[in-house]
Amino acid sequence: MSKKYPVKNTDPSVNLRLSQELKDTIQAEAAKRNTTVSKYLRELLENIYSGDYCRYETLKDKVENFLFSKDFIQLVVWIYSKRYKREKTESNEDLDRYIATLKQVHTHVPDYLVREFDKVLQDVMKVRYEESEYSYQSFRFLETSLEKGRFDLKLLEQFLLDDEALREFVLAETNKLG
Repeated sequence: MSKKYPVKNTDPSVNLRLSQELKDTIQAEAAKRNTTVSKYLRELLENIYSGDYCRYETLKDKVENFLFSKDFIQLVVWIYSKRYKREKTESNEDLDRYIATLKQVHTHVPDYLVREFDKVLQDVMKVRYEESEYSYQSFRFLETSLEKGRFDLKLLEQFLLDDEALREFVLAETNKLG
């Protein structure tokens, strides 16, 4: 509503009685978003009544459940471990599990990270399905000499360490749905 028709001071208002605890929570949320309490509550109510709030919370839960899943955490730790030892030491079952997790990434992170994880997926599949017994199998997605094919760990770190980046991603995905 407010995006199409800006709210003016002459517009109708609603007064509420709240517990001090709820008021403090609302003020803290508004401050976290660097907005007024009035604007925060207005947008929250508009999102609830338009259905966007439920879509946002559902998508946020789905994304967070994936990012904090055992499989994704193991994948990220494994990627970081390949900085030190790039040779294939994993079983085919382990690689199959990483491949399955990598194939799920596209619906849970922004496109720029999907492209980074695609580099890992491509390399893991190449190593996993290499048939020759005489070839030296190692992962190349972290090699510094391959600028375009190198997985950018900094992008992943920035996304995972920035709570606002996750919120913005979920909000953008919600807007695509609505």
